Amino acid sequence: MLENFSDVIKDLCILFAVGLKPHQNFINDAKIICEAVQQQMVKDDAVFKKHMWNLDKTAAQVDTLHLDMPLTFQIFLPVRLPVPVKPIFNEQERTVKLNRPNFRHPFFYGNAANAKCMNLLLQKELMAAVEKIQGVVGCTGAIYDMKYTVWSYHEVPFVHQMVAVDRSKPKQRCIRFDFVLALEFDGSEQPLPTYFKAPISHRWFAYGMLSIEGGRDPADWSVLVPKWQMATASTCLRNLNMLIILHRLLRAQLCYSFALPMSIKLGFAMATEEYGEDYQHLGIAELLVSVRNSIIWAIIIIDLHLLSTPQTLGHQVFCNFCDVMGIQCIQGDQAANTRKLMRIRKQQMRTNGLFHLLSEALRMNCIAMEFIRALFRPVYIPLTASCDFDQLMATTSNNNTPVETESDAKGTPGYGARDTGKDTRRARRDKQFRACWQRKFTCQRQLGAGKKSELESRWGLQ
Repeated sequence: MLENFSDVIKDLCILFAVGLKPHQNFINDAKIICEAVQQQMVKDDAVFKKHMWNLDKTAAQVDTLHLDMPLTFQIFLPVRLPVPVKPIFNEQERTVKLNRPNFRHPFFYGNAANAKCMNLLLQKELMAAVEKIQGVVGCTGAIYDMKYTVWSYHEVPFVHQMVAVDRSKPKQRCIRFDFVLALEFDGSEQPLPTYFKAPISHRWFAYGMLSIEGGRDPADWSVLVPKWQMATASTCLRNLNMLIILHRLLRAQLCYSFALPMSIKLGFAMATEEYGEDYQHLGIAELLVSVRNSIIWAIIIIDLHLLSTPQTLGHQVFCNFCDVMGIQCIQGDQAANTRKLMRIRKQQMRTNGLFHLLSEALRMNCIAMEFIRALFRPVYIPLTASCDFDQLMATTSNNNTPVETESDAKGTPGYGARDTGKDTRRARRDKQFRACWQRKFTCQRQLGAGKKSELESRWGLQ
C-alpha cells in the first residue's frame, strides 16, 4: 500500500516526538553533568573554566534507537577571546587570522590565535576534569559514569566528546556532549566583509579545520555564519524531530557511525549551508533527504576523487571518515586492517543505498507503509552503482592508508593493489582475498536479484 511520503514523515515525527517530562529530565540531567564538569575545572584552575557556559546545548541523549537533544541544539562550543583582536580575512579561502601583537596567552601562538593550541589545551583540561569525577547523580536518581574521547586527525583533536553513561543501562542509555571548539563574535562588534553577506545583527563563528596533508596553518580559522541562529521555535522543533527520525533510521539499519549525534549534526550544518536561510522553507521530508544528501555526497566525492580539497568541516570529516573514527592501520596485520576498514565501508554502502531509496521516494512522493519497518529493524537495502564491490576494495588494498589518493590509483592495476614486482607473496594473498570477496558479493547479488525488484515495488519505487 503506497502512501504520501511527506505525510508519512510528518506523522512519524509526531509519533516519535519526545514527551515533555522525559525531555525535561534529560535537560536537567545534562545541566547537572555540565555543572559538575565546570566545578571540577574551577578547582583545577583550568584556562577554559569560564568558557563552558554553553556546554549543555551540545548535549544529546541516546537510548538504543531513541534520540533527544535541546530544542536549540548546538554543534559548536563558542568561546570568547579574552582580548580584542585584529582580523585579517582571506576572501578566496573564506578564512580569517586573528592577530594580537605582543600578547601572551595559552590561546595564542606568536601573535595570532591558534586552533591547534586551543584544541590540545581543551583536550588536556577536559580529560583531567573528567578523570576526577567519580560519578554524577541526575535529577531522576540515575548515576552517570563519565569518559572523554576526541575525534582527531594527525593527532590534533577537532571534535570533543564527553559521554555520561547511565550506570544502570551501560550499553543502552547515555548523555553525550559532542562539539567543535569555535570562537564567537558579534557582527555588530566585529563585522564581516560584505562578500560573506551576513547581517550585522548575526553572530559568526571561527573554527579550526583539519590539516589535510599538513597544508593548513593552525592560525587560519574558517568562518561560518550559522543559518539556524535566527530560527523560530517551530523551525527548531521541526529540525529536532527530523534529526530524531534520521538517527533512528540510521541506527536501525546498522549505520552506527553515521547515526552518531555529531555525524547527523554535521550533516544538518552542511545542508543549511547549502540552502542558506531558505532551508527554513523546506518541508520536513525535504530537509531529511537534504541532510542525508550532504553526508552521502561527501562520501561519494572522495570515493570518485572529485574534490581534492574539501571546503567545509563536514566535508573533511566524511571525506576522511576512517581516520577520523580512529581506524588506525596496524603495521604488518593486513587482515586486521581490512576488517576495520570493511566495517566502516559497509556502513557507508548501506547509508548510500538508504539515501537513494529516500531520494526516490521524495521524487515520487510515495512510499510503502512497510517503510516503517526500517525504523525498528534492519531491512534489505539494494546496493547502488556508486557503492559496489570494486570501490569497496579500492580503499582496502595493501597500501596501509584508509583512502587511496588519485595519484596512487592512476598507475594501479586491478582493484588498487600495487604491483611493483616485490613481495609477490603478499600480492598473492591480496589477490586471493579479493577473489573470495568478489565471489561472496556476486552470490549475494544473484540471490537477491529477485528480492530486489519485489522489495522495491513494495516500497513504492521503480
